[in-house]
Amino acid sequence: MAEPASRLFRPDEADDDTPSTATEAALKRLKRDLIRGVLPSGRKLKIRELTERYGIGASPMREALAQLASGGFVNIESNKGFRVAPVSRSHLVDITQTRQIVEGEALRHAIANRTEAWEEEIFTSFQLLKWEIDRRDSRSEEWLDAYEERHRRFHLALIAACPLTALKQFCEDLYTQMTRYRRMLKEMGFSEQIGSSQHEEIMSLVLDGDVEKAVATLRDHIAITATAVLADDRI
Repeated sequence: MAEPASRLFRPDEADDDTPSTATEAALKRLKRDLIRGVLPSGRKLKIRELTERYGIGASPMREALAQLASGGFVNIESNKGFRVAPVSRSHLVDITQTRQIVEGEALRHAIANRTEAWEEEIFTSFQLLKWEIDRRDSRSEEWLDAYEERHRRFHLALIAACPLTALKQFCEDLYTQMTRYRRMLKEMGFSEQIGSSQHEEIMSLVLDGDVEKAVATLRDHIAITATAVLADDRI
């Protein structure tokens, strides 16, 4: 299938994700530090310390923590407040296998309900991801954040045409939980772009409508992070 060409690709294209409320600001900054490991696994999250650290009030901070708890980043302890959710081998296996199932099914539905706009977004998000990889600077946390956002956009673009909203949201939640483990790859000596060569293959299979191969390749791709992390004995 020919590449979509109804719009020009701009490598500086980015979504406007500027927080509009204090809760959104707290959520964004907390999630960033959870993914980076600045707030490590199992750490007690004290509201007073967090408000001082981020300069955000207690109420929006609690709301942000509650949202992070629903997303699996934070645990709520009865009468004890909040704590960073632990990372573990069993949790990684759980979310990886679940992602393989649900994201594969979401991709099937997306291909069955394909639109021109969906194809264009897949192509654009792939080009943005490729451009980010080409300017690689793994020493920079800012670059790692930018790479992760491009990677996320590509994966969500693949399933965007799926008409099942709850399924897509579940896929996004699982993807987000996986980011903590993907960020661990750097500490373990792996390239953060491990498996990136599969992105173009997945895109081509999807745009060609090769459902079975596309789903199988996506599932193999999802497993790469777990395979690498589980080969290390740090968790």
